Formats: sequence, structure tokens, C-alpha cells
Amino acid sequence: MKVVALVSGGKDSTYNMMKCVEDGHEIIALAHAHPPEDAAHEELDSYLFQTVGSSAVATIAECMDLPFYLQVIAGSAVTQTLDYELTKDDETEDLFALLSNVKKHHPDVAGVSVGAIFSSYQANRVQHVCDRLGLKMLAYLWHREQVELLQEMVRSGVEAILIKVAAFGLGKNELGNTLGQAMPKLLSLSEKYGIHACGEGGEYESFTLDCPLFKRRIVIDEVETVTHSPDTYSPVLYLKLKTLHTVPNLVISLTWIAKICFIDSSHLTTSRYVVSSVAGSAPRVATDHSPTADSANVDVNELSLQLPRPAHEYALAFTDHIYCMNEMNKLGRKGRMQELFNFLHLRVEMFSRKHPTHIDIWRDMINSGYDRALIVEDDIDFELDSVAVINQALSALNSTSADWDILYVGHCSMEENQRKANTAYSRLHKSTHPFCTSGYLLSRNGAKKLFAYFIEHYQQARALDVQLVALIKRKLLKSYSVYPPIVYQRRDLYPSDDGLELKIAKKMKNSAWNEALAFVPRLANWVDPLDSVYLHPAFKHIPSWMEDGNTVN
Repeated sequence: MKVVALVSGGKDSTYNMMKCVEDGHEIIALAHAHPPEDAAHEELDSYLFQTVGSSAVATIAECMDLPFYLQVIAGSAVTQTLDYELTKDDETEDLFALLSNVKKHHPDVAGVSVGAIFSSYQANRVQHVCDRLGLKMLAYLWHREQVELLQEMVRSGVEAILIKVAAFGLGKNELGNTLGQAMPKLLSLSEKYGIHACGEGGEYESFTLDCPLFKRRIVIDEVETVTHSPDTYSPVLYLKLKTLHTVPNLVISLTWIAKICFIDSSHLTTSRYVVSSVAGSAPRVATDHSPTADSANVDVNELSLQLPRPAHEYALAFTDHIYCMNEMNKLGRKGRMQELFNFLHLRVEMFSRKHPTHIDIWRDMINSGYDRALIVEDDIDFELDSVAVINQALSALNSTSADWDILYVGHCSMEENQRKANTAYSRLHKSTHPFCTSGYLLSRNGAKKLFAYFIEHYQQARALDVQLVALIKRKLLKSYSVYPPIVYQRRDLYPSDDGLELKIAKKMKNSAWNEALAFVPRLANWVDPLDSVYLHPAFKHIPSWMEDGNTVN
């Protein structure tokens, strides 16, 4: 179905477009209703339209390379009941005029994408206009659970910033934050005060800078903060987007990735790769499977690959840093983990050394001045809701002023739910014996304790996790555990004699690895090049430059 998308500039209308495309529809035009040029303020307090950020919405059409239709909001909310009947001078008639103009220029348009989630007032009016024009309303977000939906939007690659705040607990500091950065606070306010996590009560509004549908990315150059209502407890503030520009995409070949990472790509489909190159940020790689004039020039050995641009947002929300401990010569594990972190939108430092230890990471954490860090090993998987679970666990600890040293988010103990943590979060427990160090969050104080102790008392004959449990048992380490864990080791990829992790893994229903397999085909092909058991059949020997002891840059 050919579809026109009603776009406000915000996350909801953007994500609904993505769902339309996912369902097989074709977006052929964008439409937007905007304030009159002589309006005193950009914010009209319209019941039907988002007007903050209106001056920048045309840039979204530029990013999608689609026709853009505008209509001045000349009316007001004359009829304020939930149900609507044709009313003169009502702003709903401006919507009718807008879609009528689109249909005039695109007679084959059959559907309207609308990002309505909870407002029956808005949905009823859009439906009324669609019925009059013989169009079908497509509202994929309608009545979705908002916490889940917000997390899904961020995870899907929608990069939007908050451009308006109008709720207790939200202020100037939140303006300009990305959804990922703001999400912990939004979830906390939702839990404490019942605000709508997606802003459906008018708590905040957003503007989208990038998403997987965009061919270009928006960069904001200059903004102005406007005080719309100077309330003492919940002021209404918004950003006026004064100047902005877009960044073009670059087409590159990724054949070399297959060669470096020991991937047999012959069975994967040919694709075209686009990298959004933005100063100061990692590239976003996306595929374009549509026929193109230059498709004949694409290398048939390239991989079918689609990755979201690493947002680098989640990590900053719950920790200062993420370490992934990796032996220098295990390039297969390193590559697999980098792709998995990219998929989860987490910024990570691959702590690659010839013989890395947790003690090395603790030293680096202390010297770098991090207040807390997430430390994981390179053979792990995440639950998809890992970030939300960690945020809730930390929020629960902070709300009780709990002094903690270590928070286990990955372990191989089946009994970590034995001791309650006296918090409101049911998955948080005082640690019992959290064997395995697959994933844990460490406070600065905890890092100092552990480093000081193990420099003097480390026993090489005993496993590190056993020694940590001994410290917990002796109450020398204040430790908490998340149960069930959200990080676990992939013993199906990297077997050992220890079968506990497999028991834990069987409980995992929401694996980021499993979802990433469908999203990032080459994850399925990561191998350890130095492990003869997993040596890819396409390679009969190990290159000399990858021998243990040689430095791999």
C-alpha cells in the first residue's frame, strides 16, 4: 500500500513509519501541519498537532528524499469532545485540507501513517478525516505498553532528542538529551509518579535526528531555549531549533570484513552498504536491497548486513564505562562481541591484552577515575532488556542508600534468589555465592577494595570467582545479584567442563544473540581463528601474523 506519513518530527511518527515499511507498505510522501508564520510562539498548545520543532520538520523529508506537503494550522480546538463531527474553523479541518492536497498530487495513496499511541482525541480525528477521504489509518503504536515501546524505539535505531519538557521532574537539563540518555529518568518518573513513559500526557516532546529510514542524518548547529510557562515545580520549556544541516551518506564495500573475520560469505545475499559518517561518532551501516543502477557493480562476495548506528547512549545512562575482557589473539570473539554491543547500542572498550586479567581492568578503572563500570567477558550473551534491568537495580539500590561494591548481572548460581535485598525491585538480591564472572557492575569503592586485596592475597591456584565468593561470605565485599541473570556465558559456542551456565542459559527467552542472528547475519559465522575446533573450513591454516605472541593491531 502506498502511504503518506503524518510527521510531527517526533519519535512516534518516525517509528510508526518504520513499522509501516516493516509491514510491507511504501512511504511515498510526508505531510506536516505547522503554525502560522506570524505566530508569537512556535508552541501553539494544539490539541491535535505537535508544533514545537515544526520549522525543522522539512529536514526529515530531505533525509528521506520524499515529497513534503505543508498546511498552516489556521483553526483551533473548537470541538473538544472525544468524538468529532465536521466543525467549521476546527484544526481538524486543517488536517483534512493537508491530506486532500496530498491525495490530489498522489491519487494512488491509500494509507496514512500516524504515530498515535494513547490519545483517542487525536486518533478519532485522524480516523474521521481518513474516512472522508477514503484512506486507511495505519497506527501500529496504538495502545502499546509505553515502557516496552520506548525501549523498543531506542533499540531499533531511532535517535531522537527531547525538545520540550512539561512535567514534574523534567527540566532544562533534560532538553537536548537523547531518548537513551533520558530513558532511565523517564522510567523512574513513570514508576514513581505515573507519568507516561512515551510522553503521551504531554510530559515531553521529541525531534528525530536519525533512524534506519533516513538516507541522511540531521545535525543541529544552534538552538535557543524558550520558557513557555515558568512554573516553579514543572516549568514548560522547549528548544527552538534555529539552524541545522544534514550529513550525506557514503557507499563502501565490506568484502574485506569477511576476509579478516574468517567468514564464508558465499551463501549470503549481495547488498549495498551505506555508512553515515558523522564527526565524533561511529558509522552507521545499513543495507539498501532495492534495485539500483549500479547494482551490477556490487561485489557478489559481500555480506548481507544491517547494523544500527551505535548510539552510545545506554552505556552513559547506567555506567561510566564498559569493559569487555578479550585475549589479544581471539579475534573471532572480539569481532562477535563488537557486533553484539553495536546491536545493543552500547559503547564498549575491548580490553584486548595477551593475557588480560580482571585485576588489570580494576587498575585501569581506578586510574581512569570511573565511578562505576560494567565488566564482561568475551564469551557472553545479553538479555534484550539488560539496560532496563540494570537501571532498575541501581535505582533500587540508590533509593535505599545502599552502599554496594559489586552488582552481579551475570553469574552461574541457581541460588542467587535466596536473600532479599529489602528493595522494591524483586529481581535484586543480596549475593549468596555468585560463581562465574561473566558480567558484573563494579563501583569505584569496590574496585579499590578488590585491587588492594588481590595485589596482596591473590591465589593463582584458586579461581577468581571462588575467591570473590569467599570475600562476600566473610562480609568484606558488599555484593548484590540480579536473578535471573541478564548476562550469561555462551557455552554452546565455547564449551567447558562447567555445565552450570547451560542451565542458566535455558532460562533465557529474550536473548540479544538470538535476535541479532536475524538482524546481523554474519554474527552466526564468528569463529575463534586460533581454536582448531572452530576453525572455519574455508581456512586450512592459521596465518603467521595471528600466532599467539604476535601483536595484532
